[in-house]
Amino acid sequence: MRKMKPGVLACILLSLACGGCAFVNLDLGSMTRLQPFEERVIHEGSKDKVLVVEILGLIRTTDNHSSLMPKQGTFERLENVLDQARKDEKIRGLILKIDSPGGGYTASDLIFRKITEYRKEQKVPVVACIVDRGTSGGYMTALASDYIVAAPSSVVGNVGVLMPSISLGGLMDKLGVANQTVKSGKLKDAGTPLRDMTKEEEALLNGIIMEFSANFIERVKSVRPVTGEDLAVIRDGRVLTATQGKSLHLVDEVGYYEEALKKIEALAGAKDPTVVVYRRAGENRGGFYSWP
Repeated sequence: MRKMKPGVLACILLSLACGGCAFVNLDLGSMTRLQPFEERVIHEGSKDKVLVVEILGLIRTTDNHSSLMPKQGTFERLENVLDQARKDEKIRGLILKIDSPGGGYTASDLIFRKITEYRKEQKVPVVACIVDRGTSGGYMTALASDYIVAAPSSVVGNVGVLMPSISLGGLMDKLGVANQTVKSGKLKDAGTPLRDMTKEEEALLNGIIMEFSANFIERVKSVRPVTGEDLAVIRDGRVLTATQGKSLHLVDEVGYYEEALKKIEALAGAKDPTVVVYRRAGENRGGFYSWP
């Protein structure tokens, strides 16, 4: 009889000790498929429902899919949530739970548009509840609502657009590294970190930023009762406390989830509605203030 090698014997003994003769089948397909949303009840009430829609963290159109576990960008998830909400005729209104410093301008714009479309199409009121941060693109999301409530400890505003940029030119010179970028036109690499920006490039990029920022301001003016004096402060892009935001007409009320719920009840004409949120299996089962 052929003698078994010690290494093979050790492997067999280890497998038996760990549960017998079993084969592990890693179904990567099921690991990378998104689970369907489950309706979680935050408050049990009448047959009428209010859906909490969560806009949390950095706003992105799609996720970078850098890990094995499936994820969605903010806009992707919102689309799925609203698609499911359309199938439920008992939903009488939305509460936007916002805790976001903003993110991509395009993603924020798409979210504003998608919520506005849903509100008009379904003819339901929308109340924003900023629980911690509702700044930049996070605040743009709040603009899609009929009424904005901000927690006393939250920050809002930061209206505007930025394009982060650095120059590594000085460091490269010290290290003896040369920039050898080949380009089809003199402005093709405007904003590259490999060298200092020229005045012409700075003017070009600044023009883009100012156009986007002007669009953001116009959106604020179209949906909020801001005055010229308000805009003189808002235009510089500053972050504001909830009370400062209220004084500048960016916020309707300083309060909590309970105030947002009372307002949506009044706007929807729904007495003691059941409050629900859509989350997937494995996500947090906590209440309104929990993150998935």
